[in-house]
Amino acid sequence: MDLFLAGEPRRFVQIWPSLETGEWIVREGLLGRAGRLTETGLRPEAVPLEELAAPVLGRGFAEHDDELMDWVVIQFPAGRKSADEGLLRRAVEDVQQALEERGLGYVDGWDRGKRAGDGELVCHVFARSMDGELGAVAAMSALKWRRSDPQRATIAHRSHDGEEWSVRYGRVNGKLPGPFVL
Repeated sequence: MDLFLAGEPRRFVQIWPSLETGEWIVREGLLGRAGRLTETGLRPEAVPLEELAAPVLGRGFAEHDDELMDWVVIQFPAGRKSADEGLLRRAVEDVQQALEERGLGYVDGWDRGKRAGDGELVCHVFARSMDGELGAVAAMSALKWRRSDPQRATIAHRSHDGEEWSVRYGRVNGKLPGPFVL
């Protein structure tokens, strides 16, 4: 369960059962920063999620509608199919982890294909984020962490209802196909 508190500073609380122990884990923090983990020692059979979340909901936290989340796109120029699949697998895993631990959102999917604008072959990782700018920063941080080719990546974001993409990180390598286009 992901809960958010509106206002400044924006805060988040995540609650989920541990895969190792089966006990509830709570992560709380500021949106865009790694939150503080707490192992509750409580098991889902003894304490239902609704009961565990009630005090947090009482403090004004609420669930957020996915349709209102911003879009973040990471674009790489394509190479060999096998190399692209390995890069995408690492990038998706790392970006998902970075977005989750910062309370920002999740990876929505990925693809490999031709850009509509100029027909260049590219790879995309698509993510939904509570804040597009913070989501782009988290994505670049994740790519740098495991060296998932951050120099070749272009990262852009837009609001849920926007048409215009804002490029946060452009490619560093000049030999790659032109500017960001989906």
